[in-house]
Amino acid sequence: MDRWNWVMVRAFGPAAVALLVAMLTMAILSHWQATPLLAELMVVGRWIPLLALVASLWLLLAPIYRLWQWQRGKGPNCPRCDGPLGYERAGYASRGGAYRRCYACGDNVNHRHYE
Repeated sequence: MDRWNWVMVRAFGPAAVALLVAMLTMAILSHWQATPLLAELMVVGRWIPLLALVASLWLLLAPIYRLWQWQRGKGPNCPRCDGPLGYERAGYASRGGAYRRCYACGDNVNHRHYE
């Protein structure tokens, strides 16, 4: 696969997984209504697909915004391949602290290189 295809997989993969979880929980919950024992759990269970859909929407919009900023030249770049960087993650202080993962090459980039 081309490296720019990997950018899309790394950026939008979590949103696809959250959408899959939402669809699977809707399918499972549709069978729960037929069972009297599990029908009482539907009060709480019906919120799971909605929360998964909201999470998938957030996981879709955040990378779109990040990629748009990178394309305009305002987002952080990878010093190794010049690809877009993902969200900031907390890192160990002994290893340099916060870092971002590159969507293109998968390299971890320390916060000193993109601030």
